[in-house]
Amino acid sequence: MKQDWKAVGSYGTVGLEMVLSILVGLFIGRWLDAKLGTDPYLSVLWFFFGVGAAGKAVFRAWKDMQAVAAREEREQGNPAPRYDDRKARQDDRATDDDRRTGSSDEGLEPDGRQGAKENDER
Repeated sequence: MKQDWKAVGSYGTVGLEMVLSILVGLFIGRWLDAKLGTDPYLSVLWFFFGVGAAGKAVFRAWKDMQAVAAREEREQGNPAPRYDDRKARQDDRATDDDRRTGSSDEGLEPDGRQGAKENDER
């Protein structure tokens, strides 16, 4: 239970960090605009710096969440599946093609040739 609340506290601050990053960037830009007389260019520029910092905070939190989830899965003896999605999609596509064409691997040797009995029957 304590660990759950710790996670809520650490990930709950991401929203606050996002808002503060954007606001700090905007206020720095407005302050520079007032000093240098470049209104509104530096405000806009620093606003986008703040948005970038907020995006970086979200990305960092996301990576942290993934690392924690992977560690917990390993500790509980339930590792995440590690397989190549492309291979699985290729296998699914091959199975779909077999269904459409009516072909199958029945009667084939492991090297893909037909068995001796079926060759004799033809």
